[in-house]
Amino acid sequence: MSTAVTVGIIGVGHLIRHMVPAMVRSSHRFILSARGRKTSSRLADQYDLEIAESNQDIVNRADIVILSVRPFDAVAVVTDLEWRDGQTVLSFCAGTGSAELALHIAPAKLVMAMPVVAAQFKESPTLLYPDNMACRTLLETCGPVIALASEEQFSPASVIACYYGWVHELVGQVSAWLSEHGIEPDVARQLVAQMTRAAATSVRERIDTSVEELLAELATPRSFTAAGLEILHREDSFAPWRHAADHLVDQQKS
Repeated sequence: MSTAVTVGIIGVGHLIRHMVPAMVRSSHRFILSARGRKTSSRLADQYDLEIAESNQDIVNRADIVILSVRPFDAVAVVTDLEWRDGQTVLSFCAGTGSAELALHIAPAKLVMAMPVVAAQFKESPTLLYPDNMACRTLLETCGPVIALASEEQFSPASVIACYYGWVHELVGQVSAWLSEHGIEPDVARQLVAQMTRAAATSVRERIDTSVEELLAELATPRSFTAAGLEILHREDSFAPWRHAADHLVDQQKS
């Protein structure tokens, strides 16, 4: 009979608030930190979870320790805690140097991940490096896990978590445009959100067809789709998205 895995969470903020409802569907046992007391208390009451007395208490008792604090606080939070061999630290701290973080959690091993708040609906495409079965099993409760082949890939790939946020702005802008044309706000929001999801589903599922080919099927000559794309390309509308992503990668390197 297997023993339940104990997962300790250091840093219970916005992201964790949306992940716990999914993760508790697993057979794991969860311990929350007092860091983020308001959210910890709410989650503890809702899901019958325990709040630890200290971060060291979490480290002493957990097999996997999720580190979900602000990146610039990460090293300070883990320094001086007594880690043990065979333990895994699952870091959600994007932009924190893994080499430095690994140094302060030795002899525990470091695994990096980048989930998003859609985890609550099991829709988070979560980056993972290196691939780790225990962490993968935990994170799959939140959506598909995408393991990367090298650490060098993690920095640019993690920018897509920001892209997730940018898409919210795009959905909001297009929804507002529909409302200006007489569509009720709730209907506009639902229509744009579902159309965005439909496009993403087509790209995800039709893996034998390139994105360019998928678009060519829609943007046929003299179609409205093609006419709109012509304007977007003429105004170089997609270049700023690449510029924003490049900026964030450069920031992570500095």
